[in-house]
Amino acid sequence: MKNNSSTNTGCLFTFYTLTPLHAGAGESAGSVDLPIQREKHTEYPVVYSSGIKGGLRYFFKNNLRENNALVELIFGKEGDESGSGKVIFTDAKILLFPVRSSEGVFKWVTCPFIIERIKNDLKFIGVENNINKITISGHDEGISSKSNGKTIVLEDFPLTIKSSPPPDVYNLIKNLTSQHFDEETLNDRLIIVSDDVFKILVTNATQIIARNELDKDKISKNLWYEETVPPDSLFYLITIPVPGNDKPVNENDKPINKFKDNIGNKMLQIGGNETIGYGLVRMSNDLSNNVKEVKND
Repeated sequence: MKNNSSTNTGCLFTFYTLTPLHAGAGESAGSVDLPIQREKHTEYPVVYSSGIKGGLRYFFKNNLRENNALVELIFGKEGDESGSGKVIFTDAKILLFPVRSSEGVFKWVTCPFIIERIKNDLKFIGVENNINKITISGHDEGISSKSNGKTIVLEDFPLTIKSSPPPDVYNLIKNLTSQHFDEETLNDRLIIVSDDVFKILVTNATQIIARNELDKDKISKNLWYEETVPPDSLFYLITIPVPGNDKPVNENDKPINKFKDNIGNKMLQIGGNETIGYGLVRMSNDLSNNVKEVKND
């Protein structure tokens, strides 16, 4: 990959879920009362940008109490539409999703569609690439660095590992995950499945948790079911400067650089149910420079 300096370059971050994550989509008439947010066209789990910005703003307010001016510069003034922030935050999109496995407790799954999406998002922030496009011909096939020729059951799907990922695809994923776990762990757990199988897994392999409200006599008053993204999931998001507003003389004083200098490798809370431990995630540093080094072999 190479960086195209003529474009409006932004940053790319990943975050790893340490606890169940519930970014709620509101009440539903379905079997799950409180489902998670999902993209309409793919049904993939997502955390909308408003929730991302809210969680990040809360983190900055509590960790930079003495510098409220910087918080307002990055995120804008609360309740003042004329004082908007100088950094744009995208939705957080799924990169790796954990599913139970007949081998090694669980595996991280991704798919060709996700890899193509990341390539396009990287181009958006000025990181050009010519990474190989991969295809998986059958629903019963997978790509993995381990267990070549072996059949592994993911949830209820038996998959035969047909090949290893192309080096450039593997290196892209490695560089996006290296701040959360080591390469040996990635080798052991990564499986690329077909787009259709991935959609079924992220639709049906989330956690459904029953919660119960008791009255003063300890009798059930209200039972409901809520959906969460499981721990050990990996999302990514992009930040870019607001056009025309990020031009201080000193490069280090740019709001987007102030943001990335203060968020890398930090733990924060995103989504609902903070007091019962939901939504604790670990942010990476800006990874846009890491992925520039990926080569097409």
